Amino acid sequence: MAPRKNAQSTPAELSLVHLRNCLVNLPSSLVSLLVNINTPAQNVVVELSYRTPPTGGAPSAAPQSIFVGWTGMPSKRKVTPVVGRDGINGIRGNPSSRDQDIGLVEIDATLANTLGLTDGQKITASIHVDPPLVHTINLEPLTPEDWEIIELHATFLELNLLSQVRALPNPAFKSASGQPVPAHALTLHLSPTSTARIKTISLDPPPPADYPFAKISPDAEVIVAPKTRPKTTQSSSENRSVASTSKSRRSGTSSGRKKSTRERKNKITLRGVDRNMCLDWFEEEVVAPDFSIWVDHDLLHARGFNGVNYVLVTVLRESGSVANTPRPQADDPAPVTSHVATKVVAHLRAWDDPPDSKPAALSSPLCAALGFTGMVGGIIEIEAASQPVGRDAVQKLAVYPFATSKKTSEGLKFGSESKAEREEAAKTFRHIYAGSQKASSLLAGPLTDGTLFGLYDGLESPQGWEGGVIKFEPAPSSPDSKEPGRWTLGISEKTPIEFQAPIPRPAWMTEDSIAEPLPSYDGLLVSIDKLLLDLQSHLSNLSTSLLTGASGSGKTSVAKYVAQRLREDSFFHTTYFSCKKLVNDESRMASIRSTLNQLFLTASWGAKFGGKAVIILDDLDTSCPAETELQTTDNGRSRQVSEIISSMARQYCSVESGVVLLATAEGKEALNEIIVGANVFREVLELKAPNKDARRQVLEAIVKQEATSPDNDAAPSHDGSRPTTADGSAAAEDSNWMDGASQGSRENTTRQPGRFILDSDLDFLDIAGLTDGYMPKDLSVVIERAQNEAVIRSVDNSSKPNAKPGPIRLTRLDFDNALKDFTPTSLRDVSLQSSTTTFSSIGGLQETRQVLLETLLYPTKYAPVFEKCPLRLRSGLLLYGYPGCGKTLLASAVAGECGLNFISVKGPEILNKYIGASEKSVRDLFERASAAKPSVLFFDEFDSIAPKRGHDSTGVTDRVVNQLLTLMDGAEGLSGVYVLAATSRPDLIDPALLRPGRLDKSLLCDLPTLEDRVDILKALSQQVKLDPEMSESDEAWTEIARRCEAFSGADLQGLISNAQLEAIHDVLQDDSHNEPVANGKTNGVHKAESVPSFVHFPYCEPEEPSSTSLIQPNKFHERAAIMAKLEGIKQARKRARRAQQPEAVKAAVEDKEVVVGWKHLVKALVETKASISAQERNRLKRIYHEFVVGRSGEMKDGQPSMEIGGRSSLM
Repeated sequence: MAPRKNAQSTPAELSLVHLRNCLVNLPSSLVSLLVNINTPAQNVVVELSYRTPPTGGAPSAAPQSIFVGWTGMPSKRKVTPVVGRDGINGIRGNPSSRDQDIGLVEIDATLANTLGLTDGQKITASIHVDPPLVHTINLEPLTPEDWEIIELHATFLELNLLSQVRALPNPAFKSASGQPVPAHALTLHLSPTSTARIKTISLDPPPPADYPFAKISPDAEVIVAPKTRPKTTQSSSENRSVASTSKSRRSGTSSGRKKSTRERKNKITLRGVDRNMCLDWFEEEVVAPDFSIWVDHDLLHARGFNGVNYVLVTVLRESGSVANTPRPQADDPAPVTSHVATKVVAHLRAWDDPPDSKPAALSSPLCAALGFTGMVGGIIEIEAASQPVGRDAVQKLAVYPFATSKKTSEGLKFGSESKAEREEAAKTFRHIYAGSQKASSLLAGPLTDGTLFGLYDGLESPQGWEGGVIKFEPAPSSPDSKEPGRWTLGISEKTPIEFQAPIPRPAWMTEDSIAEPLPSYDGLLVSIDKLLLDLQSHLSNLSTSLLTGASGSGKTSVAKYVAQRLREDSFFHTTYFSCKKLVNDESRMASIRSTLNQLFLTASWGAKFGGKAVIILDDLDTSCPAETELQTTDNGRSRQVSEIISSMARQYCSVESGVVLLATAEGKEALNEIIVGANVFREVLELKAPNKDARRQVLEAIVKQEATSPDNDAAPSHDGSRPTTADGSAAAEDSNWMDGASQGSRENTTRQPGRFILDSDLDFLDIAGLTDGYMPKDLSVVIERAQNEAVIRSVDNSSKPNAKPGPIRLTRLDFDNALKDFTPTSLRDVSLQSSTTTFSSIGGLQETRQVLLETLLYPTKYAPVFEKCPLRLRSGLLLYGYPGCGKTLLASAVAGECGLNFISVKGPEILNKYIGASEKSVRDLFERASAAKPSVLFFDEFDSIAPKRGHDSTGVTDRVVNQLLTLMDGAEGLSGVYVLAATSRPDLIDPALLRPGRLDKSLLCDLPTLEDRVDILKALSQQVKLDPEMSESDEAWTEIARRCEAFSGADLQGLISNAQLEAIHDVLQDDSHNEPVANGKTNGVHKAESVPSFVHFPYCEPEEPSSTSLIQPNKFHERAAIMAKLEGIKQARKRARRAQQPEAVKAAVEDKEVVVGWKHLVKALVETKASISAQERNRLKRIYHEFVVGRSGEMKDGQPSMEIGGRSSLM
């Protein structure tokens, strides 16, 4: 077909990709042309011209054209190969063509299959700008199946037609010879798994008869004509033929033919299950790798299949149509290689002891041939097979390999043009599917014409082989032999196998599936046996369940493991879907509804005929998050998706339907209230963070996969032994978490036992104690880091002499290095404060320290003892006392002493004038503390955060107090979170916070007594250098403490600081007296004899006189840099000489160090006074006494305070 006048054309090749529309990606040359003329992608129509092979004795190939739109994107580059069919480019060909790019036009694989186009086909691409518009379009589906799919997705088609189709062929177009040219078909993608084909009937306004295409107007009206199935009626001739009692030969032949037809229509519909999924129901474990199907013996006898050895097996889809059915266009001369057999002949075998009469076991090669590897719950249909063709009829077996998706530089290339490689490929193919068992292999029969030879578990396939289609040659010539099911009992060893050119995969294999495939889980699960049993029991009883847990806790692993157990034990049809795919702002709600509807519909179809199905919605909280005030734009979308899932769960998930829903989320409160309030989930199970013993089990289980004990350097045996559970008993086959994989799957893991040797001193319980708050995923990362540390250490040691090769030893030091600077997942968004202060650096407050240890340290250090305590432990403490008595210092020492995560909060930090912001800050604080548990949440100046309610005119602090009351004494309690508050005015705190259950105990940090002051002074003196007489004499410290009456801890610290300053002044004065006096002074300033003098010899030409003034500052900088270098050299020499000096000289040098003595402390006492006056002490003492013994349950009368500066309060 000649291009239009305004068309720009270029030769190119076709590349089949997944575009899911009737648009194409153009070569960069055409894209550049369109960009230069500023042409929108919506105004471009692309014409692809190609030639079909001549048929019917035609003298030349017939030209054809198809018309599509442009996506606006360029295609990938393809460089001309150096070695081609005609030799090396540049020697036999054009030298300049060696580095030229081959123009590629990328087209959707489904559309190409419909039009009969193949990958790599030579075409001519022409672009047309500003084509004629049409406003009314009349379309018609090609088949009744297409009409049913369009009718089901009518709304989606109405909203998304323009995004998939932009150009239409003109049905009234006539060629130059006057012959009408039929309009080519188009493909519509109506869901991730459903496609429909349409053709154009008429266009309005009609384009000119010599114009082959038109563009859809944005406001066009689309009319789709229905195409119903024809009603099948039995003809009168058939009635006469069946009922005839004539004894003529013709009548007898007709009756026999009709009887055979009725027998062949005897079909059985069953639930297909891969035989590898139900090995426990068979006595023999190893079977021949052939096309076989096992059906209940009693069912075969009841349905009249006695004596039938071979049957046709078909997989049905939801609509009842045959799955994987290629739908070539009627007038499309599609190559025979694209026709994959949808009915495969299999050997029928009796199943002696099935669970019931509904399931049928299919061999793994048969599942792969039908396109459902690992099938569980697929609906299949079997019928007696027709008579096979003789082996002599199959003179040659043609193999059409699938084009590999990845470029392989190594290994055998299947479908190569080289004769030697084709012969080698044929030998490899025979070895793969025949092997040593030639009598019982796939090639030994039964073989169906057009069977797909795919990949399945247990098949040892070489690199580059991704499956293919086999065809019998010569092709059948009689019409009767073209019907589905042409098969043979096998081919002989002498039958040649010839590889053909690679072909693209069928459309049903390239289409993206909604649900992800669920492979056999080969992970490791420990310490959650009860959770696994409960979850499996709930799902087996068709009770919808929600699995919650923090990030990295293993929710996805648990869901996949339970799904595998349900598949193997109860033949559940499993559908896994990650809800993160729905988190896309560009996804329309209609598309989301269609995706979820198809998901539930697939599961419902898998539960037919008495079966069961489970739908796994992973990370449901990502698509249905809880509504928040700060993200109002996302609340509407979350609400709509939640309503869709709730309605579909009520529609599909019930005991009668056999469909059950399993969802995972970080928490029930993280989901939208529509899902929570609609009672979608009957059971909620929480996957908690592992405790110390569970973490030990996780560490041991993961490490021992790759390491062995020092007494046994061999790899650990896998003879069915299992790690012991917490009670010391061996776990059952199906009762371990990180032990959930089957034995066969565990052997296929990539772990290599014996790479490491465990050190004899390695104690996993100690390591587990250092990993509080770690999730299983974090522990796995820690083990990997420890192994890397061991490998680095081994590499360093291998370079040393006398190094012995062998397994790498895994030591405690490796784990300590792995834990350094590692932050677990739960703490990565939490700001923690680190403190080096310990109780040893704090003096006094002995009783307060003891209570803090009992409350904070003991529950963590002696966890097994406290777990047996039935009563609720206290988790809140209030530190109150005089200013400067060590409340904040004591709280900071808790973090360093007890090893707990410390979160410090200053009072004014969480207050905000906006309504709701302060309460949210409080909630965020407790969420951070819960994520970092065991942790201490410290509130400094607590009276500014939680004053008595009623005195605040804005109401901010009242709402904060209400939020604190709710969080500090919730129904579930604060497990692992301790609240520590400090204040100097406990009387201002709201009394509701001071009752047991919130701040359980109030600890007084009183002014230090004489003994406390001595203890504090000794603790502070550890940080300075003391006179030996002071450090050895307790009487001196007692005398200093006696003179410090009414001093607080902060005052004593100031005393030691002032004494240190006095000692520094004495040292400076002594140095000034010992310095030699200069001969004289000039204006009161010493002469600078100490300034070093030097001569600088620059390696350059002298500067010009004119530029001397500009260069002068640079000389000063250069001179200063040289002086600094000289000073550094002099200091290094001094240190070297000092190191070589005798001890006497060193002692003389040490005499110049700052030493605090008695005179310095006495002099500092003169300048240091108590920071709290006697009047203030008495007032605070009355307040503290009233706080302890003077509180009563009487309420105030509401009269405001008349004191100056007094505040009104309702309490």
